Amino acid sequence: MTFSVKPTINVGDDSIKILNSLNPNKIFFVTDPFVVESKMIDQVTKFLDKNISYDIFSNIQPDPSQELVEEGKKALKNSNPDLICAIGGGSAIDATKAIIYDIYKEEKVKKIFAAIPTTAGTGSESTNFAVVTVGNDKKVLIDDIMLPDYALLIPKFTKTVPNFITADTGMDVLTHAIEAYSSKSASIYTDTFAETCIKTVFEILPKVYDEGDRLKLREKMLEVSNMAGIAFNNAGLGINHSLAHTIGGTFHISHGRLNAILLPYVIEYNCKNSEEARKKLDDLAQKLNHRDYTCLIKVIKEMNKKFNIPEKLSGLGKIDEKAYQDSIEKMALTALNDRCTPTNPALVTKFDLANILRDAF
Repeated sequence: MTFSVKPTINVGDDSIKILNSLNPNKIFFVTDPFVVESKMIDQVTKFLDKNISYDIFSNIQPDPSQELVEEGKKALKNSNPDLICAIGGGSAIDATKAIIYDIYKEEKVKKIFAAIPTTAGTGSESTNFAVVTVGNDKKVLIDDIMLPDYALLIPKFTKTVPNFITADTGMDVLTHAIEAYSSKSASIYTDTFAETCIKTVFEILPKVYDEGDRLKLREKMLEVSNMAGIAFNNAGLGINHSLAHTIGGTFHISHGRLNAILLPYVIEYNCKNSEEARKKLDDLAQKLNHRDYTCLIKVIKEMNKKFNIPEKLSGLGKIDEKAYQDSIEKMALTALNDRCTPTNPALVTKFDLANILRDAF
């Protein structure tokens, strides 16, 4: 068993000043248009020492494509920085990772990499995972070269996130933690991180949803998002993510929302088909003052209801039923071959995944 913790994690508004301590001559910022238009980027650059120059690549869109990665790669090469800094949600950080991955494959050069998340959800600032959209498929990249060196967790950057995005990304945190906890590769270390995350999300996500200006709660969500990232970076994930990747790639639905809808179905499947998963989740439920894993499912469904997340994919109103039914076999095969599937606690076949896809619609 190996358990590694990277990056160096800095929490609080003063974290921005860490960039100066790294003594870069030039920084290449990767972000999305909103971070620039809202002047959030200015809250970073104004703290930089006067001798530090910078370029900003702000073309990032949700579900970054390989074409966007190529565009960013060219911009990074033209910039030639000492330090790369991603600012944004999972899309911005994942795109930056994919750019770094592609350049390293060609040049074997690794720049210092810092990540500043603006949502509490993906935990991407602490993982070696990245997801890139290739056509209608989501390609999962896993390589330690993509691990950030520094994670800067700045609560004020998440304050303006709308409550529906807070809910989607928060349920992504919960899914990361539950899948890491259930994983075949889980350990006492990842379990400790995951348990803390699960307990905290159950306790405070509904409060953050209702009272988004409470920065202490925002900070706590950033911390557990980061911890869940560390947990699944070591333990792996499972079929919840495999299915969310293929549905999201095919029908372009929010990743966090897909995870939230799928989670009750996946927990049910895993607990019915893996004695170890059932025992672990029963034990977890009891630590949280519930009877067994079915109570966890009930709590998740209640949270989804509060967040206006439907019980089934059809409730999203965005997926044509015939197109979905026609895509099930292909999506099941794609999910079976997803890089998150091997650490799922219960064995799965294409047939099993197709059944979950049908049940969840």
